[in-house]
Amino acid sequence: MMKHAVAFLTYVCLAATACADLFIIQEMKSPMMNGEIFIKIKGDKMRLDMAFGPAGAMSTLIDTVSGDTTTLIHAQRMALKMPGAQLRQTMEALQKQAGGAKPAPPKPTGKTEKVGEYNTEIYTWAANGTTQTLWIAKDFPNYSKLKPHLKRLHDSPMAGPGKGMSPDLDALPGMVVKMEGSIAGQKVSMTVVSVKETNFDAGIFETPADYQTIAQPGLPPP
Repeated sequence: MMKHAVAFLTYVCLAATACADLFIIQEMKSPMMNGEIFIKIKGDKMRLDMAFGPAGAMSTLIDTVSGDTTTLIHAQRMALKMPGAQLRQTMEALQKQAGGAKPAPPKPTGKTEKVGEYNTEIYTWAANGTTQTLWIAKDFPNYSKLKPHLKRLHDSPMAGPGKGMSPDLDALPGMVVKMEGSIAGQKVSMTVVSVKETNFDAGIFETPADYQTIAQPGLPPP
């Protein structure tokens, strides 16, 4: 459940510019997890921080090129590493199981609503047992520049486990700033709180030296 939610989150909300780093704050609401997720992006590196979850405060470090992912469990000062190659194998198996067919594009409802500072049009989407309502901002600032970065993440190995749990990127007419849906039988809501440019120290995207590193077991077969 958490992996699918985070995969969706990073898929729909990643944004970056050519020069500046990016800081995104998202609010997640679900039966098991509620709170803000802080997304920090610097080039090909990404860090997701959350203070909630079954293991308490945790961070996820992602290399969007290799797909290598490290989960930091702060209470135990532990780093769980998952090589991108393992994620890539799982993605290929999932795609083979799905037969390579692309899900239908989201459908417009004809309704509009303002979400925060963004004017949105409301769409619905369903596939693979997942149903979603999407609030899409077609005039999201600099979206034409942001889309290539979204595409890079979508095509990276780390996005593999979440494939099929959200619409294809090219089928979206803009930036998804809010999502409500059912994933694995659980209701989940994601909303953009803020998006701003900033500068991050490269060190925050590395595993702390005093954390014990453990190889994370491979993902189960689909």
